[in-house]
Amino acid sequence: MKNFKQFQQFITQKKLNFLLVGSIIFELVIVIIYLSSILVSGKPYPLFDMNGQMTISSLLQALHLFIIGLIPLILFFQEWHSQISPSRWFKLTFAILLIYGAIDEVWKIHLQLKNWFPWLGERGWLKIYIVVFIMPLIIFYSDLRFLWRSYRRETFLALLGMLIFGIGGFGAEVFQDIAKPLLSLLFTQDFLTTFIERFRIAFEEFFELIGENLVLYGFLLFLGKRLDENQQMVNQEVANTQL
Repeated sequence: MKNFKQFQQFITQKKLNFLLVGSIIFELVIVIIYLSSILVSGKPYPLFDMNGQMTISSLLQALHLFIIGLIPLILFFQEWHSQISPSRWFKLTFAILLIYGAIDEVWKIHLQLKNWFPWLGERGWLKIYIVVFIMPLIIFYSDLRFLWRSYRRETFLALLGMLIFGIGGFGAEVFQDIAKPLLSLLFTQDFLTTFIERFRIAFEEFFELIGENLVLYGFLLFLGKRLDENQQMVNQEVANTQL
């Protein structure tokens, strides 16, 4: 009970708002340092390289995804015997996918798939990830519909975050395929291979970070509300047994 109350005190609207704004400002600073370092020295500072492994931005993304993945996992175990929506499989599936996303962000597993499965080609991983991104939304449509009806604000924030994340991740890849040839008519090849490409990377990573922030924000609001509802149910059951 004590731990629950402490957790409730942490998940307050004011604290989460401060955390969201602070995270976005911090991530914007990373983008500014990243692009500025390229303009000054021609290459990004290693810790602020938004296209590298084990850098501040990649570890921050991994941390976001890991925490987001822990939330449905916590509810999966806490509500194991409960029949209330969303289903156990919904919680477990999203927990696994999100925690895998955190691992992938650190070790860039998607970039290694072409070596393990040569038939995928250079960009084959993108098609697989798009399917993996969309399929759970289709399979668990009824669970998502329940969440939309019962926790509309929290679900909207999470879906908005996923949309922004998708725009950053997949939109940047589309930009590379479509806009880059057009821009080659206006700029020299050297410029294209440096700053424009770096800007594309910054756009991709920043949008993914913002999307993850909103998903985490929505998930934390949902977790706080759900734990409160669960505690009320427990208190009601205790009161009924004492009558």
